[in-house]
This record gives sequence, C-alpha cells and structure tokens, in this order.
Amino acid sequence: MKFKIFVATLMFIFLLGSLYPIIATGLWASPAEFRYDLKPGGTVTGEVTVKNIGNETVNVTVEKKRLLMDSIHLVYSDKGIANWITINGNTTFTLKPGESRKITFTVKAPSKINYSDAVGALVIRGLPVVENVTSGTQITHGVELVVPIRVGLPGPIIESLQLIDHKAPIILLSFIPGEFVYELKNNGTVQANMTGSIDIRGLTSHSIPIEGVVYPEDNYTLVERWAPGWTDLGLYKVDTTIKYGRFQAIKTINTTDTVVVIPVWLIILIIIGLVIWMLRRRGVEAPIKIKIERK
Repeated sequence: MKFKIFVATLMFIFLLGSLYPIIATGLWASPAEFRYDLKPGGTVTGEVTVKNIGNETVNVTVEKKRLLMDSIHLVYSDKGIANWITINGNTTFTLKPGESRKITFTVKAPSKINYSDAVGALVIRGLPVVENVTSGTQITHGVELVVPIRVGLPGPIIESLQLIDHKAPIILLSFIPGEFVYELKNNGTVQANMTGSIDIRGLTSHSIPIEGVVYPEDNYTLVERWAPGWTDLGLYKVDTTIKYGRFQAIKTINTTDTVVVIPVWLIILIIIGLVIWMLRRRGVEAPIKIKIERK
C-alpha cells in the first residue's frame, strides 16, 4: 500500500511537470517533465534549469538514461531512447548556494522506428563539496532529480503484453502477507496501460486492484500483497485478470492459483491439543480438577 501511494505521488508530479518544478534537498529543477511528438529522423531541443537552493556548494552531474519503472524497481538503462538524447555542454559542474544553470539537450529520433512510445530521462545528481578531512570518517548525503523525457512517435500500433512468469504463495498464515508476483514484457509498439484485479475467493472473498504502465521492450515486475484475516480459512481460488491497452484496456491476461490459508488460532488450538495429549500419555494430571456431584 505504501508503495502504491509513492507511485501515485510520482505520477502526479509527472502530470504537473510542465507547470511546477521538482525539488530535492539542495537542488531544484524546472520543468519537471518534457513531452514531445517526433517523426522518424526528427529532432527537438529542450532546456531545464537547475538551481542550488541549499546552503552548501554542490557538485552536479547530469546523465541521459532510458527510464524503466515497475511496482518494485526504478532502473536506468543506456539503451533505446538514451542513445537519442545528447546533452549539450558540460555534464559536470559546481553550483554555489543560490546559483543556477541551464542544461540544454537534443532528442533525435532514428530514421527507422519500430515502436511508438518511449521514455527517457535526465538524471541530475548533486553532492556537497567535501573539504579536506584530516581524521575520522566524512559522510555526505547526495540528492537525485529525475526529469522524464516522453516521446511519442508515428508507427504501427501493436498492443502486446506477455506474461513471462508468475508466482503465488502456496500456504498463508493469518496476518502474514504473501506476495503475488507477475513478470510481464511489452512486445508491442505502444505503452500498455494496465488495470485489473486479483480476486481471492474461498470462505471469504477479497479483491486487490491492479494498475501500471509497461513501455515497449520493457520488462515489468508487478507485485501485490495479501494478508489473510481471522475469518480466512481453507482453500482459496485466486483468479488474476490483467487488462491492458494503449487507450482502452480491451486485451486480457488471466491466471488461476490455489492458496491454502491456515489461521493462527487453529495452529494454537492444535498445539494446545498436542500438549494435553502428551501430558495425559505421561500420566500428568491437570493442576485443577472440577468435580460435579449429583444430589
């Protein structure tokens, strides 16, 4: 749940990127996101302003990356759109408190493109300038800003999301969460916007919503968690439905699993029963006896 809140917050920042800057401790960047539509061989330029809003001089480095993000990972790659981006000028510089610098970049699409959606990023990192330390250990805290560069490209619209592998727990105990893991790959040419649910049915019923975005050529790890409650007991059928599409989620991926839920109170009763049985076999009498006499 905490991760979903984090992802939702990150997506909200992306949506407001053209209006508001992004801020991390010591560094500020604006705009927070770029969106372009390019034709094969097309070129576009952009500019982002980086400012030191802290009280220390900061060493700044700027890198171009392909941005990969799923429900548990934020990964940078040097492939794909990262090769289309060129950072103009120095990629390392120093900013004093209150000082700012403009970073310009160029995005040039290749002449032959086999997919229609791509997302890159400028990764801006800052480290405080460390003075000479004569003794002891010096610890510095750096900051990192990610400025996405989203590019839409003409080309065939092929929606194809493949479930490579998935894992589900076999046995679950009350209040101990189990993970349902789905490994997905986008084999199409456009982003796959995912929705759906994990429906868990047995003595009781539960539903876990699914959402996410997978870009062309990306692998995506979807992880959802469920913890049984006091009333959950026995065999549960787990039906997972993942719907996806570029604009409308009309294609579907389905999986079915079986999970055995063992409540904690049942384990406690079994342990108590075994202890009583062993004590009786050894002839140990209960410390308290209740005798009922009839008159």
